[in-house]
Amino acid sequence: MAGQHPIVFTSGDYAGQKVKEVHFGPIITTETIFPDGLSSQWHYHSNPHFSHILSGGSKEIRKNGSQQQAAGTGLYYYPGVPHQNMDYRAGTRIFNIELEPAFFEQYELPVPCASFMEKESMELNTGGLMKLLKEHYRQDADTLIAMDQLCIQLLQTGQPTEKYFPEWAQKIRTALQDQWNDPLTLLQLAEQLQLHPVTISKHFSKYFRCNLGEYRRRLKVERALSLIRSTPLSLTEIAYSCGFADQAHFTKTFQQVTGLLPKHYRHL
Repeated sequence: MAGQHPIVFTSGDYAGQKVKEVHFGPIITTETIFPDGLSSQWHYHSNPHFSHILSGGSKEIRKNGSQQQAAGTGLYYYPGVPHQNMDYRAGTRIFNIELEPAFFEQYELPVPCASFMEKESMELNTGGLMKLLKEHYRQDADTLIAMDQLCIQLLQTGQPTEKYFPEWAQKIRTALQDQWNDPLTLLQLAEQLQLHPVTISKHFSKYFRCNLGEYRRRLKVERALSLIRSTPLSLTEIAYSCGFADQAHFTKTFQQVTGLLPKHYRHL
């Protein structure tokens, strides 16, 4: 970025071609498409926003490195952080949800910090983005109240409920992510982390807003999202590869987490 001044994207603006934009008060949802091989200018966004890559993807460069972004990925962008996207793949389509300052003011919520941009911090948020995408398409008399409530949930999913997030809770998150598809009992987890199983049982929901089983199921759904959007695997094959007992269990869990059936998500 040496010698370059990043451009600023204000409300509703993105690097690609905008094909749909909806305003729900201070919440702005958009769908953008990108031509094959496009590289954006260095830029940053004036408002925080979340993105979900529905198809395609790109290479994103930031000051501290780069990463490949593929279909099925959920992302968060803190305002003011410069980045550049290069080599967009053919057919790239992205759903964005942007929150203007008035949203945080009316609900007395803080803007998620820049560290939330890291992939491990975004775990479990894609299901929330899918529920918002469903409302983006639905747009009925109850969508506005649903969007507000879902955005509040989105900002808090996977985040600590307390200002102090103990070291052992971070170790649990890492262990569950690393062993997302391995058989794991409460006693085994406690032994690995040198914690008493009662400590985990008593405090896990306090910090993660769900129980251990729900957390592991959500991790499996996260893995399934990219496979559904970017591979020709059947839904049954995806169900087994993501650790579900059968397609029926996969379908039920996927719908609980995202609000969509897997077959509907595949054909968005």
